[in-house]
Amino acid sequence: MALLIITLPAQALKSASQLDYGISRDGTTLDVQSSAPWSLLPTSARAAQAMQVVLVLPVERVSWHQVHLPPGAARSARLRAVLEGLVEDQLLDEVADLHLALQSPLPAQGPVWLAACDKAWLLDCVREVEQAGFFITSLVPELAPPALGAGADAPAQLYALDSPQGPQWVHSSAAGLTRWPLQPAALAAIKPGEDVPVWAEPAVAAQAEALLGRPLFLQTSAQRALLASQGPWDMAQFSIVASRSGRSLRRVTQGLQQFSSAPRWRPVRWGLWALLLVQVLGLNLLAYQSQAAVNQERRAMQAAFTSTFPKVQAVVDAPLQMQREVDQLRQRSGQLAQDDAEVMLSALMQSANFAAAPAAVHYQGGELKVEGLPLSAAALAELIRAMEARGYQLQAQGAGLSMRTRSAP
Repeated sequence: MALLIITLPAQALKSASQLDYGISRDGTTLDVQSSAPWSLLPTSARAAQAMQVVLVLPVERVSWHQVHLPPGAARSARLRAVLEGLVEDQLLDEVADLHLALQSPLPAQGPVWLAACDKAWLLDCVREVEQAGFFITSLVPELAPPALGAGADAPAQLYALDSPQGPQWVHSSAAGLTRWPLQPAALAAIKPGEDVPVWAEPAVAAQAEALLGRPLFLQTSAQRALLASQGPWDMAQFSIVASRSGRSLRRVTQGLQQFSSAPRWRPVRWGLWALLLVQVLGLNLLAYQSQAAVNQERRAMQAAFTSTFPKVQAVVDAPLQMQREVDQLRQRSGQLAQDDAEVMLSALMQSANFAAAPAAVHYQGGELKVEGLPLSAAALAELIRAMEARGYQLQAQGAGLSMRTRSAP
């Protein structure tokens, strides 16, 4: 399923002149990365009818706070109220006006990251996107600090971004996410080591490289958003919750996409293809052997038929033709067949002792009907068993009996 990744503007969605977006068909690589006004985005970017949509919250809209959850609070129905009490003193805005989201997965102990952003702004963006006909599957931050609980040596990252407020440094470390103007003084405060990777947008790459004095990696806004969509964060929590089916669909789709394209799954994919090929070849071989056995039996039957009845030139249905030839031989020799009226009536009279003679006897097309022989249920059941032993099928029809050979249609 195609993935549409929209980076939200810092201001209201309707008032944004341009929106950065990307489209990925497999969820791992970008097929389209561009920008367009919000009014044109639904028609210019929605090339496929079924498309997952990920909204990326810009760096300047999300603040980060470390909190220590009380034991059992993560499973409590009052988790939102607990978080409000933990960060109330750290925020300048009213906590009720903010949307809060916890990192995932939560560590067993120690501090966790809590992301906060303006709830009214986020609700407005979500409402606009949904009214445009998009199905939102997740909300992710553009950049996030390293997950807590991974150890004190969590890798730091440095980004040079071209934001509407001007070029800026964004430093991600275990201490959080900090923003600085793209100036030499900021580097003196950040003190990035030589082993810290630096990513820069093309518009500010030359300026950032001149300030650092060493090479850096180019990264567009759409590429950064794609990486964010693959991360563990999903800010659709509490009052702003993407549908459960949408999040489940996202997890299943991401798993399938990783399985179908990730290099680490290549041996498994090759193994499955090899297993499927072996199964197909084995089934074809079994079908070939079965067909060969059937053909051999058919040829043997035809050979026996033609050797017994050499006058028959064309063999179409050997068993049926053989039965006809035997019947003709019997008729020529004057022998009675099992389905002749005399033989059937004799077998019936020998298998049961009737108190009176039948009122009427009819024979036609290998079926013998006898009327006027009332039998009890026990006597009828015993007679049916006796006739089956002689190769006949007997049925009761009112006060009469219907009899034919078991091989008859």
